[in-house]
Amino acid sequence: MRFFASKLCCAAAVICVLAASSAKASIVFCNEFPAEVWVAIAYQQEDGSWLSRGWLSVETGKCYPFDTAIHVKTFYFRGETKTYHHQKSVWGSGKDFGVWENDNFQYYNADQRVLNSSLKGFTKGPDAKGDSISATVTFPAEGGTHVEWQD
Repeated sequence: MRFFASKLCCAAAVICVLAASSAKASIVFCNEFPAEVWVAIAYQQEDGSWLSRGWLSVETGKCYPFDTAIHVKTFYFRGETKTYHHQKSVWGSGKDFGVWENDNFQYYNADQRVLNSSLKGFTKGPDAKGDSISATVTFPAEGGTHVEWQD
């Protein structure tokens, strides 16, 4: 019984370490806005080219990681709602990247118009001091964004 308990304890410790390390490098989007927000991100790849991807649907009151496999030093993001109270809310400015507004997309060389994309503004996220950023971007009920991060 003691052997089983020690193996169980060891397995739990490994799971905790793996969970902590995977949580370390995550980009999470939270929605407090009164409408569903669709999120796209862009980030630089190892060869220096840009990749843009979208759309992650984030319902009001929910938080979701964009993709747990992304490990980058910084990222850009764009948020959009569908028409809400006769208008569309948009978050994103500063640098343009290719998006496809009709469906999910993934564009390489995204800092220029490629394939059927259109260039739209994205907001820069925080910079990591270490190897990769762990950040939570929140779309508050009153508008704007709030970003928390750690290295």
